[in-house]
Amino acid sequence: MNKMTDPFQVPRPQRAGPSESWSPTGATAGQQPLILGGQYTDTDLPQDFVTDTEHPVVPIPFKLWLGEHRMTGFEISVAAAYVVPDVPLDASWHNRREVARIQFDFEGFGVTIYPEVVVAGTRDDGALIMQFMNPTGQHLPQLRHIINSTIAGDFVSMGGLMSYSGPTKPKGAKAAADAAPISQRIRSIAVAVISLGLILSAANFMYTRATQTYELRPVLIERQGSDMRATTAGQIAFLNPQALAGEVVFSINSVTGDVLNFQLPCDCEVAVTDGIFEGATVLPIDVILSFFESSVSVRAQTLMSIEGLAQAMDGYEAYLDVSDGRSIPVQIVLTSATNAASARGDLFVPVNLRPEEGALSPEDIGKTARLRLARTWFDVSFFKSDEET
Repeated sequence: MNKMTDPFQVPRPQRAGPSESWSPTGATAGQQPLILGGQYTDTDLPQDFVTDTEHPVVPIPFKLWLGEHRMTGFEISVAAAYVVPDVPLDASWHNRREVARIQFDFEGFGVTIYPEVVVAGTRDDGALIMQFMNPTGQHLPQLRHIINSTIAGDFVSMGGLMSYSGPTKPKGAKAAADAAPISQRIRSIAVAVISLGLILSAANFMYTRATQTYELRPVLIERQGSDMRATTAGQIAFLNPQALAGEVVFSINSVTGDVLNFQLPCDCEVAVTDGIFEGATVLPIDVILSFFESSVSVRAQTLMSIEGLAQAMDGYEAYLDVSDGRSIPVQIVLTSATNAASARGDLFVPVNLRPEEGALSPEDIGKTARLRLARTWFDVSFFKSDEET
């Protein structure tokens, strides 16, 4: 092969006529050589377009693949590439259009472009001319950046290539990337939905913790009746649940030595409080028993903390969360027992809970519930006292 000429110093030689031919170096006997020149159609770019000096030819090493043929490139411009094939090409490749793959290898990375080329012929030094059919195609931004950086003596960097606005891949590859499998899209949507659900659950949990509290003691739903309480501290000396109206129903030996007898005011059904028996020690305002008239009604009672009572007085809404899943708004009713317990400094005081009319029925007797306090943004109080009832 002849010595390479400098495209910037030596004028390009005249192209050979149709009768001239070129046989690539290393061509085997009997192989038809690639014919230089020939007639071009109106759709072909003139060959002078790639040899005129207004398109600088820069010595940049690269590799070019044309179908299954690999070629070594040593010069390139924005209009053509100059290569030496590893295996000689026959004459059938002349004027043939193909999409070539051109690869530039730099330190740490490589750049590949896919221009459409035509095998235009040969130069006097034996190099094949791969003429770009669309010099302003999608490969131009990357190729121009590489050529400009080489002419300026700069290093070609990945950051410089990525800052270019031109596309870096053929349309076919981009379309294939956009056509993601449906299963992958469904998986992405499912992950997004689950993440959103977890975020909403965490936000709801934090909001609930900040605006709602539960009382520690359970709420007892029981039959509505009248309570008979101890008026002094002492010991139960006599207990008669079967007493009739006017008969002594229980007696207390007080700590002062007096015996106090308590009569039942009516012929009513009597229910002794749990933990009360003859010999049991009682304190003032302890409920000894309850008596019920003929009508059956329901009430709810509980021991409420001082902090919860203060929140109820400050405007918190009160709800009765029944064990069957119902949430019933209630009013907190203070009694004389509440006042007495507060005066003694008890941490938990007895209160009555008044639900909405008809919210509780005799079927609810014996069920348990929890008292929930919720912050309200309105100036509404669910706190009541005996004087308001």
